[in-house]
Amino acid sequence: MSKKAGNSFKIAYCGITSALSVIVMLAALIPSFTYLLPAVSGIFIWTAADQLGRKWGFLAYGASAALCFMLIPEIEADLYYLFFFGYYPIVKELIERVKPKILAFVIKFAVFNASVVAAFQILCQIMNLEEILEGLESFGDMAVYVLWGAADIAFIVYDICLGTLFMAFRKWVKPRIFKKLK
Repeated sequence: MSKKAGNSFKIAYCGITSALSVIVMLAALIPSFTYLLPAVSGIFIWTAADQLGRKWGFLAYGASAALCFMLIPEIEADLYYLFFFGYYPIVKELIERVKPKILAFVIKFAVFNASVVAAFQILCQIMNLEEILEGLESFGDMAVYVLWGAADIAFIVYDICLGTLFMAFRKWVKPRIFKKLK
């Protein structure tokens, strides 16, 4: 696909995936979706990388991240998209090529945790820390660690789901869509 497609097609495809990603992020204004929708938005960007190459995927990621910061007032969702969920689907398969598999898992885990910590630190600078941890008084001093542990578990589930979704897309969706484009 990527060798046959002209630059016009590639630019249009990246524009469409970036737009879909931003449209999904718009729903992050609903508080319950602050963490879910950045994860879903990155999947659209992954399709550009899968179809056209990682360079084009990162181009779509950059465009969608910039648009998110301009259009989406939910800064927390924007930061998590920028720091992790926007690019991780693109680099996931690269990391999985590392042998042995346990090293690949450690790298993925390190990338996730470094990204979350960086986003959280910036969030703490922008917002008041008490505002971020509001409602978690019952956990006391352990609130941040409980959230971090829950995030790590959610990452493992997300990583497994991404792998399954990639396989399903390549097996069932891609042949049907791109057969019509030929």
